[in-house]
Amino acid sequence: MTEKLIFPPQAPMQHRNFVWVSLSCGLYWFAFSLTRPIISLYAASLGIQGIAAGLVLAVYALLPLLAAIPGGFIADRLGRTVVLRAGALLMIVSGLLYGLSAGPWILALAQLIAGLGQMAVWLAVQVLITEGPAEGSESRFATFSLYMAIGQMVAPIVSGFLSDQFGYRTVFAGYTLSSLLLMLTSWRCREESRTPDPAATAPSPSIGASARFLQAEEPVSFKVRGLFRQCLTMVRNRRFAVILLTTFISLFIVDVRTAYLPIHLESLGISNTRVGLLVAVGALSALFVRPIYPRLMAKLSFRWMLILTYGVSLMLLFAVPLLSNFYAIAALVFVTGLALGINQPMTLSMIAGATTQEERGLGIGLRLMSNRAAQLMDPLLFGFFTAFTSLRTSFLLVGVLLLVCCAFTVRLYLSSEKEPLSRARTMEKGREFQRNG
Repeated sequence: MTEKLIFPPQAPMQHRNFVWVSLSCGLYWFAFSLTRPIISLYAASLGIQGIAAGLVLAVYALLPLLAAIPGGFIADRLGRTVVLRAGALLMIVSGLLYGLSAGPWILALAQLIAGLGQMAVWLAVQVLITEGPAEGSESRFATFSLYMAIGQMVAPIVSGFLSDQFGYRTVFAGYTLSSLLLMLTSWRCREESRTPDPAATAPSPSIGASARFLQAEEPVSFKVRGLFRQCLTMVRNRRFAVILLTTFISLFIVDVRTAYLPIHLESLGISNTRVGLLVAVGALSALFVRPIYPRLMAKLSFRWMLILTYGVSLMLLFAVPLLSNFYAIAALVFVTGLALGINQPMTLSMIAGATTQEERGLGIGLRLMSNRAAQLMDPLLFGFFTAFTSLRTSFLLVGVLLLVCCAFTVRLYLSSEKEPLSRARTMEKGREFQRNG
């Protein structure tokens, strides 16, 4: 009788929280996708080109790259919603700076703050969405990705139209407004009650009260050392390393699509409105991931999912330089977007299955660090290559580098299938590092 009284009211509450978290995800991606495709075009309109443009774009990922792991630690300790609201506030500040920018320095500062704020928001919503019940998680992650895809799809169209009709500063005003709405939805998000693993947190009865007091008063330096040892343990797990590499490759290609494809399209004489439509096509394809992803996961092994998504998504880099027709490029962006859209729920599912609830924030933090490493390397590589050769050749050179990275990742996963160390032993070793500091 007690169970019947307690559990039914929780289901609607969990559903409402899932909706608010998903709305926050959609608003985040709407704000991100509103500005990301036009930052490179805006920088070019200010006369910032070549390596200088690459640095302005790359600085966006600098602080997130450094703060991703500490951010996961903070999310685990202070709470996911605290990190979510702090990130939304930083996004509002960055929007105001974007509107004030008229040269490389303020634009770079806006990029720096936007990167940190967006990293915090994306970290928080990913951790919040993985805290639901294990039953139906595949469907939940796919639905979460649907909200993300809607934000990614609508924003570039709005961005292109606004920049063509009213100028870039109108787009930055829309970004600021979206960040304000995100702040409002963040206050409706709630965290699942966390029950720590007794084996990981409770000391042995034989330790005594004094030892438990010393454990509670453990110096911060010991906690930091334990944190990085735990990170090292997780990365040494080859399957977790595959997650990070897959995230890096996917985000790299997505960032090429949102940052450098618009420059290529502009060189073909395509307007900002049509550029926004093309970027939106990539997000539109992700909508089709929602119904097909659970079926693909049920029929294909992870190995073949990995090879399939790599092969299809790399087509973007190798085929774009050969195409000049708007509709041919749109078809390419749509097909490659399917593969890139699958990688998002696939890696989230793997992280949810490979970490405990107490390790979830750290796992997402490592994944975010991989994301931001991709967004740092993308403009730096393109900025370097375009200083010596054409943009079209740069697409091919970057494609070759990513192809090598994909081959290495597949080989690493194949070797992980023979790895004798089980997931349970790996996680227990990580918790032992954390306890011993």
